[in-house]
Amino acid sequence: MNKSKTSIFLILSASLVIFSLGSLSAYPLAARAACSQKDFTLTISPTSTSLTRGSTDGFRITIASVCGLTGDIGWGVAITSPSSTTGLTIHQATYHVFLSSTHTSGSGTFSVNASQSAALTTYTLTVTARDTTLGLSHSVTATLIVDDFTLTANPTKAKVSRGQTAFSTITVTGENGFSGTINYSVNEPSYVCNLQPDPVALSSTTTSISSTLSCNFSSGTNTVSISAAPNSGSPVRSLTVTITVH
Repeated sequence: MNKSKTSIFLILSASLVIFSLGSLSAYPLAARAACSQKDFTLTISPTSTSLTRGSTDGFRITIASVCGLTGDIGWGVAITSPSSTTGLTIHQATYHVFLSSTHTSGSGTFSVNASQSAALTTYTLTVTARDTTLGLSHSVTATLIVDDFTLTANPTKAKVSRGQTAFSTITVTGENGFSGTINYSVNEPSYVCNLQPDPVALSSTTTSISSTLSCNFSSGTNTVSISAAPNSGSPVRSLTVTITVH
């Protein structure tokens, strides 16, 4: 082999050795650089939901270790908007998540109840978590829409002659975007009182639906109790219709 070819071979060989050594050391350095700061992530589910007045809904938060963070992560939830939160109650089941080398993530739950006095509006829930060792802090938000539905009857009192059928229009109306199926319950057997259609489905485009109550009593003054509830069973709206046969 002549000198020029030998020189080229040596240069290429040296370059390959240097490249190989650099590659072997560069990957671990890059991996270490990507995980140079211990931290944690915070997520919430669901991020948006609706809650009907008179009912309760639940949320779950998840905290996960980043770059091997361990220790106690304390967390809490608050309603940050609007300023008035009358009628909303938060119940937080847990307040801490403990991370370790074998338990790199953990979760917690809380629920929100909306009473009948809660405003029909959109609320922002803010969850804040803080690492008690390093002082790291993160926050996430969720949107809660409080809605409702009403139940009315027209007329609420009816008088008919013996052998006649009494009628009343029962109307369910959604408020603040309420959507879902409403199921009726009547305290009289179907051969005495019938309510149709039942169930009914409210949506953003169908905000009110009327059903017809028809009853055949033989005599006296009779009180018909009607209840309406979504598929979840809560809340329940009720009314009465009085039918007198003379």
